[in-house]
This record gives sequence, structure tokens and C-alpha cells, in this order.
Amino acid sequence: MAVALTILTVWYQNRWDRFLLWGCLGMIVLGVGSVFYYSSDLALAPSSIIAFSVMTCGFMLLLVGANTVSKIPVPTSLLVVATAIMTVVIITPIMMGYAGIGIAIFNIFAAIILTRIGIAFMSVYQEAPVPVSGMVGLYFLTAVSFVLCALVIVVEQQWTMRTIPSNWAEDLNAVMAIIGITGIGALSLSFTQARIAKRHANEARIDSLTGLLNRRAVFSLLATTPLKAGDAAIAFDLDGFKAINDTHGHAAGDRVLEEFANILRSLVGESGLTARLGGEEFLVVIRDMSNFRALSIAEAIRDRLSACSFDGNVGPFQTTTSAGIAFFTLADREFDVVFQRADAALYRAKGLGRNRVCTELQVVA
Repeated sequence: MAVALTILTVWYQNRWDRFLLWGCLGMIVLGVGSVFYYSSDLALAPSSIIAFSVMTCGFMLLLVGANTVSKIPVPTSLLVVATAIMTVVIITPIMMGYAGIGIAIFNIFAAIILTRIGIAFMSVYQEAPVPVSGMVGLYFLTAVSFVLCALVIVVEQQWTMRTIPSNWAEDLNAVMAIIGITGIGALSLSFTQARIAKRHANEARIDSLTGLLNRRAVFSLLATTPLKAGDAAIAFDLDGFKAINDTHGHAAGDRVLEEFANILRSLVGESGLTARLGGEEFLVVIRDMSNFRALSIAEAIRDRLSACSFDGNVGPFQTTTSAGIAFFTLADREFDVVFQRADAALYRAKGLGRNRVCTELQVVA
């Protein structure tokens, strides 16, 4: 319970990680179910029926939390139906006098759910390898302990029971439950801290509106990345962007920026870097392509934007972009030098009438 409350406190301060909330609720519900199961005030059958119904819900809450981390879409209705079916399958033999069968089925279902949770966390291994590995390992080991409990019942054919099963597998399961809850709780907090740190790092290098790299990030990256002949820098500037904001509103201007960023991502893809330098200025760095290919990409971007229509305060409108291209040469040692040439080509394109692409040598369109 103390672990659950600690996790709940951390979630309250960082509500972005909703898996903490679901995990906390799951642990609390499992704790309540355990109290009923080990209660000496009730006979085994009623205590098992209540406990397993509650604990099945607890395990499913843990699964919901894991799904929020892995971003696996699971309809709520499906989870509710699955929980109801499992509960019925578990308690039916208990109500018929076969408590051992019901307990074995519960153990198997618990193992399946815990394994599924571990698999869900494996999908985010790269986010925080150490805590995720620890959590996955604990989920799998705890699942194995539940399977062993079921196997003992099956092997010893303990179909009917009047008391809670007591054997080496149950003792191992109890130990694993304690270690698992404590360990998974601590590792969940470590995982959350790693995600927070990563999110802050991304926020420091990503433009919040467009999702592209920001100026600081792209220049830092290119300062440490060797450049070579065959690479090209393309500087873009949206034509008349201030007039768009003044005439159609800043919301319309933001939509233009977002759409232009989408165009860059679509046409540049994994072949280069895309960044918003600030305001209406953008940068594309093309890697290992011919000059003609770089020109073709710049032209395609210009054409795509000019074909777009946007809604503004005074009706639909269209806009264009100008671009300047500079090509890396063997004599270039720093990206700043190449960028300055691309920027100069961009302003030459603006001076020649806008809505065109200009290289270091000539106007292309």
C-alpha cells in the first residue's frame, strides 16, 4: 500500500504518465483482494470468490497502465468483457465446490496477464533500458510463480479444498509478490524519471508548433556531424508571412507553418534533416544526393505549398515560399559557412520576385 501511495504522489506531480495512476489503482485493488483471500473470518469459497473477483480487476488495471505506455489501443469495452469472462470462469468451479480448480484457473489467468504486461513494457525498452529490463524481468518471474502454483494443484489433483493451499509454490509466489510489487514500484518511478528527462531534452531541441528540430538543435547536430561533398543546405522563407498574420490572423499563420512542416517531412523523409529556424524560416539539409536531386526536392516543396489553400479571417488564401540552395564542397569545413551561402541565395530569390528557388549560381524557377 505504501508503494502504491508513493506512486500516486509521483503521478499527481506528473500527470502525463498515466500508467502510474493505473498501476497505483491496480496495486491498491490487488491489496484489497489479498485481504479478503487471507481473511480468517470467511470460509475458503466465499473469500476466494470475492478475492479473485477483486484481484482480477486489479490485474486488468495494471494491464491498462501498461497499454498506455506501449500505446497499444485496447477498447475499454473489450477489457470490461474480458474481465467479466475471466471472473465467471474462475468463480464457477468454486461455487460448484471445486475451489482447487478455481484457484488454479485464477493463477493461470494472473500469469497470462502479467506476461502480457511484461511484453507491453518491452516495446518501450529503448526509452529506459535498465528500469524497463528490471520491470519486465519481475513481471515474468512473478508470472512463473503463479504458473507453479497452478501446476502443484494440477499435479497433486487438489480439486477440492477447505483451506488456502500451502506448499512451496505458494511460498515462492508470496515472496515474488512482495519482491515484485516493491521492485516494480521502484523501477516504475525510475522509468518515469527517465521519461521526464527525455521529454525535457526533446522539448529543448524540438520546435513546439511544427515538431521539427529547432535552430539550436540542428546547428549543434551539424557541428558534430562530418559533412561531405554531395550534401546540400536549402534555406526556405515563407513569402509574405507577416501579411498573412496581419490579414488572416495568427491562427491561420500557425496552420501555414504546420502544413509547411508536414510538406518538408513528406518530401525530405529520412534522407535529410528538417528544422524551423524561427518565425517563417526553415532549413533542410540533404545528404549524399546529386545537385539535380537537391534542386528537384526544393522545387517539389515550393510547388506543394503553392498548391495548398488555407482558411483565414477574410476567406481562403494561398501562399508561397522562396528557397536558396548551397552545396557542400571539399573546401567547406563548417556548416555555418555553407548556411550563409544558402541564406544569400535565398535572399537573392526573394529579391528576384519570390516564389522561386535560387542556387549559389543561378535562379532555377
